[in-house]
Amino acid sequence: MSPRWGRWGRGHGRGAQPRRIRRFLEPALLLLLHLGPRHGYALVEGLSELGLENYPADVSAIYRTLYDLEANGMLTSHEDSEGSAGPPRRIYHLTEAGDAYLRAWVAELRETDRLLHRFLEAYDRHRQEHEPDEREE
Repeated sequence: MSPRWGRWGRGHGRGAQPRRIRRFLEPALLLLLHLGPRHGYALVEGLSELGLENYPADVSAIYRTLYDLEANGMLTSHEDSEGSAGPPRRIYHLTEAGDAYLRAWVAELRETDRLLHRFLEAYDRHRQEHEPDEREE
């Protein structure tokens, strides 16, 4: 029994918990930058475009992820003051290494999608075969 999950699993008895794919901010941010260079706030807004408006990550986690990706050569950034009345904005660009890393993420996510579909199909089949039909009650 894992102490992280407790006796009954994560979230048992606490209502619905947000779905979270571990480290999913990485491929989401990389995909947004694959579409074109963006500043941090535009990346935050872009997560909503990907359907991640309820993904459990705060702005500081997004900037930490950007910093880590840049430190690992997946993206570059520079300050740009054009079009900004305030302080310069940091504009992020995807590198070739970042593009390759995104492709690796996509391959892994496709495999995860395949496994999840098989799991859900097996579960649905089992329920149909072994659970009483509610209409018979």
